[in-house]
Amino acid sequence: MNIAFIREVGLLKFLRRKALRQCYEGVLKRDHGMLLPTGEWMNLPIGDLFASEAYITNGDVDWGSERLLFSLLTKRGAFFDIGAHIGYYSLYMLPRATEVYAFEPDPKARVLLDNNVGSNPKIHVLPLAAGAKPGRARFTLEPDSAISHFANEYDDPAKIIAIDVVTLDNFVRTRGITVEAIKIDVEGHDTEVIQGALNVLNDQHPIVLTEAKPEAALFALTRKVGYRVFAFVMKGQTPRKLFAELVPDKPIPGLTKMLFLVPPPLAKRFESLVSH
Repeated sequence: MNIAFIREVGLLKFLRRKALRQCYEGVLKRDHGMLLPTGEWMNLPIGDLFASEAYITNGDVDWGSERLLFSLLTKRGAFFDIGAHIGYYSLYMLPRATEVYAFEPDPKARVLLDNNVGSNPKIHVLPLAAGAKPGRARFTLEPDSAISHFANEYDDPAKIIAIDVVTLDNFVRTRGITVEAIKIDVEGHDTEVIQGALNVLNDQHPIVLTEAKPEAALFALTRKVGYRVFAFVMKGQTPRKLFAELVPDKPIPGLTKMLFLVPPPLAKRFESLVSH
């Protein structure tokens, strides 16, 4: 049992929502749903660990990052959900996006994604991965589709499929899309997605929310386009999160979960949010 997670959620809330989730999974044996904070209904498939986390936190999976990202959207462009899984971010951001492009190469996850968003004409489900260069790639399917990933030499060949990879630069350019925001969560390959999107970042200045680690490779990319890095940071085991700017060559002031890559037009807004 993850004590830190229970502390974040709150004991009573955790026990109440965990018990109801277990009732659907173990007794009723059927999916259920929840209303996201931004007003969209989301189906929660039983057996999916991320769906459980989304329900138990009541739509606060990423320490408030999703709520902050939503507050920044102005309906001036599309939202790109890279690693869409079951559609949590796609649905969360939908009310303030002109359209949503949901990238999900895992066929099992894509079934769940289609169940959630497939009937919405503003959401485009794409059986693609995004990366640093276009082509074909080997992709490992895990029992928990939230952690399926680009294959490495240690993966079981029986679990590997071939997938199509695009760069966001090419995808956006060929379709003439205006992009306002991008979320990236692709199990350790977030910097490759960013590398393939540098023209979009430089020309259109979308806000980016990514699970990338605050490491040298990421800072090298953000410097190329004048972006800065901010994040909610957890110090110790307390549920309280600080908001901080992360800079190269300085210690990270705690644990991070998602990072905001912030374009120059939004820098002042983010500076005002930093905890003092």
